[in-house]
Amino acid sequence: MKKIIKCLASSALLILSTLVFANDAAIEAGKTRAAVCIGCHGLQGEGKDAINGQPAFPRIAGQIKDYLIKSVNDYKADKRNDPMMSAIAKGLSDSDIVNIASYYSSLK
Repeated sequence: MKKIIKCLASSALLILSTLVFANDAAIEAGKTRAAVCIGCHGLQGEGKDAINGQPAFPRIAGQIKDYLIKSVNDYKADKRNDPMMSAIAKGLSDSDIVNIASYYSSLK
């Protein structure tokens, strides 16, 4: 019985460490690919060019990963309309979108 518990515990730790490593890899890949975002959203996703107290380009740092993925996919599918975002989104692969979202959601 103790062997089974140790085996299950070891397996759980291995799975968790694999998930953490995969997320870290996605964040690093996203950081590199996010170069297309910096011009509008800033070096750290902080948003840029305030107009009347509102950023012309929104802050995306710390945003929820799934929200970022959905938003970019909506621009890609023309469900949301912004000429710049739509053009950029159409040039991103599904994995690019996930990686970029992982990166920006990891920022605070």
